[in-house]
Amino acid sequence: MKGSLNQKLLMCLLMLAVSLPIGPVWAQEEEEENYREYNLGEVVIRGEKSAVREISITTEITPADFESTNSDTVSEALTFVPGVQVTMGRKYLPYISIHGFDQKRILTLIDGIPYYETKYGSLDLNQIAVDGVARIDVVKGAASVLYGANAEAGVINIITKKPTETPYFSANLEAGLEGVDGGFKARLSHGMKKNMFSYWLSYSHREWDSWEVSDDFVPREGVIQIGKNKISTLIEDGGDRLNSDYGTDTFWAKFGLEPSEDTEIYANFHLISTEKGDPPNIDRVRVFPGDFSQFDRIESYDDWGIDLSGRHQFTDQVGLQARLYYHDHTDTYASYDDETYTNQFALSEYDDYILGGMVMADFKPMDWDTVKAAIHYRGDSHKQRDFEDLPFAESFAYTGSIGVENESLLLNDRLAIVAGVSYDWLDMDEAEVDQENTGMITKLSVPDKKDDLNPMLGVSYKFNDAGKVFASIARKTRFPTLDQIFTGEEEVEDPEDPEEIITVPKPNLDLEAETSVNYTVGVSWDFDDMLGIEFSSFYHDISDWITRESALNPFDQYINYENVEMLGAEIGAVWTPIEDLVIKAAYMINDAENKSSGRVTEKVVEVPENELDLMVQYVVPNLKTKFNLTLMYMGRSYSEVPTLEYPDDPVVENDSYTILNARITQPIMDRFEAYLAFSNLFDEEYEPNTGFPAQGRQIWLGVTYKY
Repeated sequence: MKGSLNQKLLMCLLMLAVSLPIGPVWAQEEEEENYREYNLGEVVIRGEKSAVREISITTEITPADFESTNSDTVSEALTFVPGVQVTMGRKYLPYISIHGFDQKRILTLIDGIPYYETKYGSLDLNQIAVDGVARIDVVKGAASVLYGANAEAGVINIITKKPTETPYFSANLEAGLEGVDGGFKARLSHGMKKNMFSYWLSYSHREWDSWEVSDDFVPREGVIQIGKNKISTLIEDGGDRLNSDYGTDTFWAKFGLEPSEDTEIYANFHLISTEKGDPPNIDRVRVFPGDFSQFDRIESYDDWGIDLSGRHQFTDQVGLQARLYYHDHTDTYASYDDETYTNQFALSEYDDYILGGMVMADFKPMDWDTVKAAIHYRGDSHKQRDFEDLPFAESFAYTGSIGVENESLLLNDRLAIVAGVSYDWLDMDEAEVDQENTGMITKLSVPDKKDDLNPMLGVSYKFNDAGKVFASIARKTRFPTLDQIFTGEEEVEDPEDPEEIITVPKPNLDLEAETSVNYTVGVSWDFDDMLGIEFSSFYHDISDWITRESALNPFDQYINYENVEMLGAEIGAVWTPIEDLVIKAAYMINDAENKSSGRVTEKVVEVPENELDLMVQYVVPNLKTKFNLTLMYMGRSYSEVPTLEYPDDPVVENDSYTILNARITQPIMDRFEAYLAFSNLFDEEYEPNTGFPAQGRQIWLGVTYKY
């Protein structure tokens, strides 16, 4: 593949050079004018005196941030957000958390519409390329009740681009020079608006044959457990990471109609296709003969869907938005009996879809007061089978939310008060299982309807244009996923033959929904456009924390912990000492404790104790050479702790780590720029998830064209 890589890169460069119009060197200001943020993708509108944005800890990530961190995907862009951790683990999926709340506890939206896999409650954000993204909002703690259900820790809303009257075109090519074998990336975007009609198209391709671990990686003996037999062996010997190939294609299309300033109608379509290896845990791999194996490949991980959105402003006082969406997800999980990945003995298939909609109305009875109401309702379908010739076992659930929120702006818009409440619910309609993989589908009992009332209150006060204080309290509910309710097996005597032991389902129908009461207090201040500082503290009081008793057994039941608390703070600063130099720094500290009665330990898994982010950008005058440095320190966390069922289990720590990334960008010719990007510059060896070594140093060479 290496031989063809240079040919691909050269061919694409030649095609760009001979086919695209040449003009003056583009500037950042010109680029920003050639696209707009898709405001229909915002549930809480920025820039329209939206008070609810002022009462929570909110971080905005822009295309300038994507470039400075050389981020190709949403998960890569989120890596450097204060209070957010992104790691790679099982199934080579990004593990994203906010203040220690994993992705199942975060409401992830694209243009205000939820995206997730119905069984597990999360989706691979490494599939979402940033080329068509205008902004990512990360809301921590007191998210608006208008977003809908399951925003326990906060909201990640990915807002896409739409065109202006000036046509937009961009192309980007990257080749891996070090640390990745056969690495190649390509991205294309084009958009245009003509009178009332507009469209935006984006395509992304990423591929590699393997990636390398750090040169400092020290191989160690692991355990392969086949049934009840354990084999000690070397699972990973260093160099090219075992089973780490990857390939994905992503296509997004947006078509819009804007007959007037008061009316917008848009259709969005996406198609994503991925095939990838799954690098195994280097400490332990389990193989369940006749069922599945953790030596696996994801033969396909595909998504497509269509979203319809519309807005109409009837009067200055009354407006209405509506969204309707259908998302389809399929994936195939191939199981192998050993680390050679030659003998496939099972092929598990998922076939899921989400069908839902949302209606939101806003009413301004007075210039200083706005009332908003939103209704969300969707159905989640999940179908699963472990062998191709078997029928699918099906599950179905409904999720809904009704929210009302009032925003008041007083004292010449200095004082903002937000009060809201939502009623959220989950109603399981059907659950099936093929326990012995014989084609005999068994219908399982389903839990009673789960519902909750979630109020919120927030206030912010602006001293002047430079400073503000804010505080909020919000109760948030997160319903358990299908996987968490119906995971669980136990061995019992066969009623027809007491001498035989059989495995039967052991779902947890009594699993409670999690609730978190989130408190936030903060202050921010800008000093003469040179220095901006924000400090915020947070406290999460979580009831019925959902966890699995053992990280070792994938068939263990999920249970509730009575009470978990997190207390922490974030501080961030942006300093521009001179015109061409920008320095950003942020620090988070978080103390998480299990306060449940009868607990074995106070430690909570997968909650980093602290995090430091530092970004420096310098542009050389006249030459316009841009230097970006990004440093991140992630503190200690735990991957395993002793539990009530397994009190003798050891405490297993994930590594703390410091990584430094760099990028050098140089404008060349007209409309072109070239760059050299380094990730993990010092080739640090670390395991953010124990058993899953991170990538070593990688170097990518890229070229970008914009018109």
